[in-house]
Amino acid sequence: MLKNLLFTSLTSLYYAIIPVYFSAKLFPKRTNSKALISITIAVSIILLWFLHMLKLYGYESETTTLIQLIIFFNIFVLFKGSAKQKILSYFIFLFLSILAEILSINIYIQIYNLFIYRNKYNALNIYSLCNFHEKLIIELLIFALNYLFYKNVVSLLKECINYLKFTLLLLITFPVFLPLIATEVIHYAAFTNHFIPVFLYIICCFISILLFIHALNVFKKEQANLNRNLHKIELLKKQLEMSEEMKQEYTKIRKWNHDIENHLLSLAYLTDMKKTEEAEKYCISVLQNTSNQNKLTPANQEDSVL
Repeated sequence: MLKNLLFTSLTSLYYAIIPVYFSAKLFPKRTNSKALISITIAVSIILLWFLHMLKLYGYESETTTLIQLIIFFNIFVLFKGSAKQKILSYFIFLFLSILAEILSINIYIQIYNLFIYRNKYNALNIYSLCNFHEKLIIELLIFALNYLFYKNVVSLLKECINYLKFTLLLLITFPVFLPLIATEVIHYAAFTNHFIPVFLYIICCFISILLFIHALNVFKKEQANLNRNLHKIELLKKQLEMSEEMKQEYTKIRKWNHDIENHLLSLAYLTDMKKTEEAEKYCISVLQNTSNQNKLTPANQEDSVL
C-alpha cells in the first residue's frame, strides 16, 4: 500500500505540474495570482492521485479519460489563448507522453532481456510482471524523456503555434506510429512465410520515412509563409509610420505657409501705408523670432513656457 501511495503521488505531481510549467512558456497566464494557481494545481494533484489509485484497482479506462481531462482542464483554465492552440498543445503533450512511454518501456525491456533474463518481458506483460522497483525505474525514465521532449519542443512551438494545424500535426506524428502499428498487425497476423512480415515492416518503415519528409517540407512551407506574412506586416507598419510622419510634416508646412502669408500681408500693409521703418522693424523681429526658435532645445522650450 505504501509503495502504491508513493508511486501514485509521484505520478500525480509530475502530470499536474509539468504540463502547466511548459504551457506557461507558450501562453500568457489568465491570472497573476500565485495563490489561485497554486490552489488549482494542488486540487489537480489530489484528484490525479485519487484517480491513479483507482487505476491500480481495475478502473483503468474510466480513470485514464478523467486524468487526461484534468490535465487539459488545468491548461484551459490557467492560460489565455484560443481553444485551437490549447487543444493542439495538449495533443502534442499526449503524443510526447505516449512516445516517451513507448521508448522507455522498450529501452528497459531490451536492457533487461539482454543482461538479466532473456525474453521475460514484452510490451504487453511488463506492467503485470515487473515489481515495484522496476515500475519506478520505468516511470522515472518516462519522466526524464518527457521532460527532454517538452524542453526541446516548446521552443519550436513558440514559433509555429499560430499556424500549426491538426492535419500538419498528424502528418508529422503518423509516420512515428506507423511502424508500431505495423508491428502489432504483423504480431497478430498468422503468416506462414517469415519473409512476408519482414518485407511488410520494411515497406512500412520506408513509407514512414517518405511521409515524415513530406511533413517536414509542408512544415517548412508553412513557416516560410508565416515569415513572409510577418515581413509584410513589418513593411505595412513602416509604411504607416512613414505616412504619419509625412502627415505631420505636411501639417507643419501648412502652418509655416500660413504664418508666411500673414507676415507678407502685414508687410504689404505697412509698405502700402508708407511705413518703411515699421516694416523694417517687423522684418527684423520676425527674423529674430525665427532664429531664436531654431536655436531652442526641448529643455529651453520648457523653460520658456514656464
